[in-house]
Amino acid sequence: LDWISGHDGVDGNEKADEEAKEAAKGPDHSSPRRHLPAFLRKGPLPLSISAVKQSQREVTKKRWAQEWAASPRYSHLSKIDPKLLSGSF
Repeated sequence: LDWISGHDGVDGNEKADEEAKEAAKGPDHSSPRRHLPAFLRKGPLPLSISAVKQSQREVTKKRWAQEWAASPRYSHLSKIDPKLLSGSF
C-alpha cells in the first residue's frame, strides 16, 4: 500500500493549489471582488472558526501576560521560577 497525493499531476488541482498559495499571501495577491462568486460579493467574507479561535487565544495569552506582570506576586515568584504560569507547563 503506497500513499500518493490526490493532486499529483492533475492540472486543475495544481492550478487551484497555486491560486490558494497566492491568496494566502494577503489582500494584494487576492482575486478582484468581481471574480468572486455572487454570494461572496455581498459583504465581508466568512471567517474561519479556527482562525478566530487562534486569534482569540493569542489575545488572551497577551492579556494574561500583562496582568501577571502587573501582579504584586510576579516579581517574587518570577525570581524563583521564571516559567511559572507560562504556557510551557
